[in-house]
Amino acid sequence: MTIDAVSSIIAHFGVQLEDPAKPFALLVHLRFREGTQDAVSAAFARARPLSLADKGVLAYHLNQDPKDTSRFVVYERWASLADLEAHLRTPHVTTLREEFDAMIVGTPDFHVLVPAGE
Repeated sequence: MTIDAVSSIIAHFGVQLEDPAKPFALLVHLRFREGTQDAVSAAFARARPLSLADKGVLAYHLNQDPKDTSRFVVYERWASLADLEAHLRTPHVTTLREEFDAMIVGTPDFHVLVPAGE
């Protein structure tokens, strides 16, 4: 039996969280082909309102590096790992991932962050 991509991603994040039922943040560093920046922003803009309506989303933002406009960072904050998993399985995220895959250079770099001092 093969593990689907979402299950693999969630398993990778899960081992980094002491309690997957608690809030956490996710930074996703991406690089896209030159000339695709507007298409990247447009694809995210289409998915963002639907993503903000997903259960457990606390923040969902696309950011662009002003010094290297081919580099983007998505900042996400989730109430739980289960909420992120449900989000990753939605049609709007599947579409966004397909659009990004057509423009991306290399592999996304994921960073899981947990609240400090709370």
